[in-house]
Amino acid sequence: MNPDLPLLIGRSSSHFTRVARIVAAELGVGLAFQPVYDLGSRDSADYGGNPAMKLPVLRLGGEAVFGTENICRTLAGRFPGDARIVWTEQLPGPAARNAQEMVWHAMAAQVQLVFGTQAAGLPADNLYFVKAAEGMAQVLAWLDAHVDQVLAGLPPRELSLLEVTLFCLLEHLDFRPTVSLVPFVSLAAHVRRFGQRESACHTHYHFD
Repeated sequence: MNPDLPLLIGRSSSHFTRVARIVAAELGVGLAFQPVYDLGSRDSADYGGNPAMKLPVLRLGGEAVFGTENICRTLAGRFPGDARIVWTEQLPGPAARNAQEMVWHAMAAQVQLVFGTQAAGLPADNLYFVKAAEGMAQVLAWLDAHVDQVLAGLPPRELSLLEVTLFCLLEHLDFRPTVSLVPFVSLAAHVRRFGQRESACHTHYHFD
């Protein structure tokens, strides 16, 4: 581990962690990486000092930065480079902002489903998980119906947070299946397009 590089604490199997890694790669920022092996830990020290015991966490000098979007914005502020990134507040209109909100919701629901039913072994037919899965399917259908128009309307950019988070969500649904992606043709096309980027090719999901 290179002590001179910013340190990202997370999991290679996490879509929230992958968003930060892709944004760092697009900015040309090298990261040291410290995996968290036990998500059952209830010691915040195992999560880079995050009192919410959530990932990822960025260690930058003596600072700790909590949360995916916060990390992405911090990296872009410290290492701006030439990449123009479109953030949520720059999305043009309600449909695009709704799309970002739906992606964040689905990413959180995916954690709920994977951790609850697969990691914790709780029954998948519990109303809590059934509703989460049904909501996820409806969100994906909405995104599939709107994604082409939304992405076509984005301002000139090298990258947008919406495109990165959507890609990481969709690939995670293939990596840790909870809701089927089969019906969603437009979403599959986005995965194919974005997946050709070097930053995506170098951050494939795997278990640490």
